[in-house]
Amino acid sequence: MQIVIAGAGEVGFNIAKDLAYAHDVYVIENDEKKINDISKLNVEVIEGNAANIDILRRAKIDEADIFLGVTGDDEVNLLAGLAAKKLGAKKTIIRVGNPEYVDKPIVMDHPIGYDLLICPQLALASEIVNLITIPGAVDFVTFSGGKIDMVEISITSRSGVAGKRISELHLPGNVIITAIYRNGELIVPKGETVLKEGDRLAIVGTMEDLSRIRGIFGEQVARNVVIFGGGTVGGYIARLLDRSNIHIKLIDSCPSVCETLCSVLRRTKVIIGDATDLDLLVEEEIGKSDVVIATTDSDEKNLLVSLLAKSLGARKAIVKVDRGMYVKLFEKVGVDVALSPRRITYNEVMKHLHLMNVHTIAEIGKGEAAVLEIEVREKLSGKMIRELKMPKGAIIGAILRGDDCLIPKGDTKIQAGDKLLVITTWGEIDSVEKALKD
Repeated sequence: MQIVIAGAGEVGFNIAKDLAYAHDVYVIENDEKKINDISKLNVEVIEGNAANIDILRRAKIDEADIFLGVTGDDEVNLLAGLAAKKLGAKKTIIRVGNPEYVDKPIVMDHPIGYDLLICPQLALASEIVNLITIPGAVDFVTFSGGKIDMVEISITSRSGVAGKRISELHLPGNVIITAIYRNGELIVPKGETVLKEGDRLAIVGTMEDLSRIRGIFGEQVARNVVIFGGGTVGGYIARLLDRSNIHIKLIDSCPSVCETLCSVLRRTKVIIGDATDLDLLVEEEIGKSDVVIATTDSDEKNLLVSLLAKSLGARKAIVKVDRGMYVKLFEKVGVDVALSPRRITYNEVMKHLHLMNVHTIAEIGKGEAAVLEIEVREKLSGKMIRELKMPKGAIIGAILRGDDCLIPKGDTKIQAGDKLLVITTWGEIDSVEKALKD
C-alpha cells in the first residue's frame, strides 16, 4: 500500500515506524526537529503544510491508498483530508481534538466525505467510564459494533481470586477468559489454570453478562467518583456519569468552565478550586473516593493530584496521559490506570491500515499484546481450529457467532461470518493475517 501521513508527532511517527518496512510511506511535516527524527526511518519526508495542494501532490496523493491526518491542528487535518480525497486518495482517516467537529468518539463514513473521524479525547472518556463500572478493570474495548465487549482485569491483593483455579470462579455462561498476560507472556487459560497476583485477564462477553462478574473478583463497586479537570475529557466523563447512580464531584480552577458544566449537569457537584490545594482536598473528603480521575491539561499535574488523592485514602486513580512514554512510569509510581488518547488514535488507525478484515484492534498488558477481531472468510469455512496455521505466539481466545460467544477448542469448526478474537504480539499480526487468508 501507499500511505501518506500528515504529521510526524507521536502518533504519526509510530505509525510510520510500524508500516515503513512493508509499505510505501510518505510523511508530511513542517517542524524541523520532527523531520530530523522521522528522516531516520525508511520513509519519504516532504517538508511543508499538509493542507497545501502542491505539498500533497509532491507526496503522490493521487496514488495513495490511505491518507492519515494526525497533525496537532484539527483544521489542517480536516482541510488536508478533504483535499486528499478530492485529489484521489482512496481512504481518509482524520484525527480531531475539538468535539465541536464530532459528537462521538469515532464516526465512520462522515457525510462530508471522510472515511473515519477519530476524537481521541471522547474515546478516552468513554473508556474511562467503562472502567469505572467494572471493579478491577484496567482496560475496556468493544467488538462487533457493540455486541461483545472485552474487559482487562488486573488481579491484585484485593481481588480475592489469587490462588484460585479458573474453574472455581463460576463465571456466567457467556463470559470467557480468553487470555492471561503474566510476566510478559501470553497464557492460554484452562479450567485448572491458577490465577496469580499481577495477572492481567482478558475477559470477553456481552456488557450485561460482564456486569454480573462484579462480585467475583472481590473489588468494591465505585460509588464516589471525583474528576479533576473539566475540559473535554473530564466534562464528557461527567456527562456520561451524570445519568448514573454514582455520586460525582468535579473540580476545576476555571470559573467559566464550571459555570458551563453546572448548566448541563444535574447530579454532579461542580467545585471551583485548585486540585493541588491540599486543604480543598481534605475539605471535600477526596480521601473517601472510590475512584479519582485526573484529566487536566498537564501530565505532571495529573500525576500529582492523583497521588495526593491516594495518599489521603482514595482507593483507585485513573489518569489521562498525553505523553505515551509516561504511561508505564505513572503506573510504576502508584497510578492504577494511565491512559493515552494518542494510543487510542494509534490503535484505531492501525486497525484500518490492515488489508484483512480486522474489525477491531485492542491491547492487553499495556501494549505488549494485541487483540484482533477477524472475520472468517468463505474459504476457511468448515476448518477446525487446530487446522489453522497460526503462529506460535497467537491464541484464538473466543469465537463470536451471531450473538453468542463461543469457547474455541481444537476440534471446533469455524464458519464463514464468524469473528475470531485473536490475542497475539504486535510483531505477529502480519503472520496471523497470513494464516487466516490461506
